[in-house]
Amino acid sequence: MDVRVARRGAGVLVALLLVASLIAAFAPTHAAAGERFARRLHMLSLTNQARESHDRADVKLNWLLSRYARHHSLEMASKGYLYHSDNDTLVNILSPYHFSIGGENVGVGTTVDGLQDAFMASATHRENILRTAFDHVAIGMARVDGHLWVTVVFYG
Repeated sequence: MDVRVARRGAGVLVALLLVASLIAAFAPTHAAAGERFARRLHMLSLTNQARESHDRADVKLNWLLSRYARHHSLEMASKGYLYHSDNDTLVNILSPYHFSIGGENVGVGTTVDGLQDAFMASATHRENILRTAFDHVAIGMARVDGHLWVTVVFYG
């Protein structure tokens, strides 16, 4: 009987160690996802604040399409330079949403506030942010080596 209790105790200990190692392995990923979520919502908030201050309706965030935007941001970061999605790609990703107009802002900086300031200081990026025909947005960001890469897809 003492052997069975010892084995059971050892089994419980092994199970607890396994669970603890799994939690430790996924905790940084969960934290990083939370930071991405917060940055995305912050960019949405800044975009809508700019729109409201110019008497424009808020844009709604498309969470599913934001996965594409994040993927594009990761690709730019891995290549080390900014580039826009080609028109065919944008048409393909937007077609399920029955859009009539689309646009894209891409940038790299160190903070969400700094990126939004740079977008608003650029006539073409500002035009996308304030265009009344846009009613939805997808936002994807990637932090790589201290730089924040962002892709914002607008459509309406």
